[in-house]
Amino acid sequence: MKKLNFKYYLLAFCVSYLLLIGIMGAYIYHAFQLKCKEIVTTVHTRIDNLEESGVLDKFTIKKENEQYLMLLEVVHGDRTLDSFKKFNKEILKSREVYFSHLIDSLFVDEKYEVAVRYDMSQLKLHNPKKDLLDSPITLLQTSRKVDKSYKTNTSNWEVQESSERTDVREEQKEYKHHFSLYQNQYIDIKNIISIALLSLLPLLVLTAVVAISLLIVYYITYRTIKQKEKEVTNLYNMVDNVSHEFKLPIATLKYGCNNLSKEYDSPTVLLLLRQVDRLDRLQNSLNPVPSGTESNYKKEDATQMIEDLGALYPDVQFILKWETTDEISIAKTKLETILLNIIENSAKYGGTEVECAITSTNNRYHIAIKDNGMGIAKDKQKDIFKKFYRIREGNVHNTTGLGIGLYQVQQLVESLNGNINIISTPQVGTTFKITIPYV
Repeated sequence: MKKLNFKYYLLAFCVSYLLLIGIMGAYIYHAFQLKCKEIVTTVHTRIDNLEESGVLDKFTIKKENEQYLMLLEVVHGDRTLDSFKKFNKEILKSREVYFSHLIDSLFVDEKYEVAVRYDMSQLKLHNPKKDLLDSPITLLQTSRKVDKSYKTNTSNWEVQESSERTDVREEQKEYKHHFSLYQNQYIDIKNIISIALLSLLPLLVLTAVVAISLLIVYYITYRTIKQKEKEVTNLYNMVDNVSHEFKLPIATLKYGCNNLSKEYDSPTVLLLLRQVDRLDRLQNSLNPVPSGTESNYKKEDATQMIEDLGALYPDVQFILKWETTDEISIAKTKLETILLNIIENSAKYGGTEVECAITSTNNRYHIAIKDNGMGIAKDKQKDIFKKFYRIREGNVHNTTGLGIGLYQVQQLVESLNGNINIISTPQVGTTFKITIPYV
C-alpha cells in the first residue's frame, strides 16, 4: 500500500497556518491603529473645545493677559528674558494641579490618562530679524508629563505695534515693534495602548480561539489519519497472510480434484474442480503481486456457472442468453464475481426464475439479469449498493449474508468504467442492467 507522505502535508499546513496568522495579525494591527487614532481624535477634540471656551486664556499667552504684557516688556527691552522665565517658572507649578484636574474631568468616563503641555517655541523679531528664544519655554502643563506626543498643534500670530510722543516728556519712549509668536500644544495619552487593546479584547480572544482550534483540529485529524493508516496497513498484512495460508490448501484441493476427475467421470467432481479453480483465482486476486494475465470470460464459463447454480439451487430455473461473441474482453474473475453476486441474490430473495442475458452493441457489453423475486421497494433501491446494507422486514433479516455483495458488484463495474442500474417492483421482480465498454 502506498503511504501518504505527511511531511508535505505538514509543510503545506504550516505555510497556510502562518499565512492565516499573518492575515489575522495584520487585521488586528490595523484595527488597533484605527482605535488609537479614534482615541487621539476624541482627546484632541475635547481639548480644542476647552480652549475655545476661553477657560485657558489666562494660562497661555493671550492678548492683554499678564504673561503677554510681560512678554511685550521683553520685546520693548524693559524686561530681560531671564526675568520672564523666572516669573513663568513660579506660576507654572501653581497652575499644574488646577490644569490637571481640568483635563482629567474631560475624560472621567473613558478613564484616559491624558498629559498636555503648551510651549512657546519661538519669539521672532522682524526688524531686526532675530529669535529672542534660545530654547522653548513651557507655559502650561499637567502633572503628568508629556513623553510621547500623539498630537501636536502649532499656533502663531504676528504683532505690529507702535507709539508716537504726544508731549515733551523725555521719560516716554517712542517705539515700533513687529514680531511673531509661536506656541505648540503637545498631547500624550499614557494608557492609550491598554485602552485600545481592551476595546479589541473580544477580537483578540476570538482570533486566539480560532488559531488554537485550527491546531487542535489538525492534530486530531493527523492522529486519526495515522491511526487509520496503521489499521489499513494491518488489514493489508492480514489479507496477505491469509492469502498466503490459503495457497497450500487450495493447491492440495486442486490436486485431489484433478486425480478424482481422472478416476471418476462424475459431474460432482467437475463441479468441485470448477469451484476450486474459482477459489484459486479469487486468492490470486488478493495477491499484491499479480501471478500473470488473467484469461477473458467465455461463453463456456457462463454455461458452467449456470449449471453449478442449478445444482446449488435445484428449485430455481436459471436461463442464460448469450448473444455476443464466444469470448468477451473482460477479466474472468471480475465478471464471474459480478454475475454470481447478482444471480445468487435473485435466488436468495424469492426468485424461482432467473434470466441472465449478455449482448453487445456500439462497442459496449450489455448485461441484464432479471428475476421474479420479492422485488425491492423504491425507497430502498438507493441503499442496496451501500457497504453492509441488507434489506430487512421489520427488524429481521430473512436471508443470510454480510451485505457486501452488491457493494462489491458496483465497485467492480466502476473499475471497468461501466455503470449499473436497477428496475424493481415489489412482489413482481427485479432487473439489473449493466453496461461495460470494450477494453
